Amino acid sequence: LENRASSFDPLETYGGVGASFDTADGYLVVMQHPVTTEHEMAMHQVTATLAAVRQTAMPTFWFWPNQDAGSDGTSKGIRVFREAGHAENIHFFRNMGPEDFLRLLLGSRCLIGNSSVGVRECAFLGVPAVNIGTRQAGRQRGRNLLDVDYEGAQIADAIEYHLTNGRLPSDPIYGDGHAGERIAGLLAEEPLRTEKRLTY
Repeated sequence: LENRASSFDPLETYGGVGASFDTADGYLVVMQHPVTTEHEMAMHQVTATLAAVRQTAMPTFWFWPNQDAGSDGTSKGIRVFREAGHAENIHFFRNMGPEDFLRLLLGSRCLIGNSSVGVRECAFLGVPAVNIGTRQAGRQRGRNLLDVDYEGAQIADAIEYHLTNGRLPSDPIYGDGHAGERIAGLLAEEPLRTEKRLTY
């Protein structure tokens, strides 16, 4: 997967809309979804992230939000920002195949947003992540994660910290990819038995 990450061209493969850019010096990935318990704040929340990402001036691949309550506000915030001409360094995608998405993550310098991808996949891949807000509250965090509020300066500072410090070692807090093999091994060693109970 790592060898193929460098040759993967998401613009050519998936199209999308927005800026075209050279990613030779790296790029960011953003996945920000509405928080169902804060849906009325969705537009304000995404605007703070958009402003911080614009401030970095780094090429950025941004994924449209899921369809949870508040997605209209998140989408509207993105559209308003784009129509005002502020998304010069951002390219937007609706979706992407799983393997291609992992390639994109692996090649990125940082993931930004509130998706579980920052907590789980990025920890395993060693990709730095900025987690914004409460959507991932209560989940175990790896060394790759910085938590911030929906405040532009905090988001920008966390991105800058990760860009300065770079990638991290893999942190398998959610598994190392070999759970299936271990489960199969344990099942193979257990004696097979059937227990049947009749109820009347």
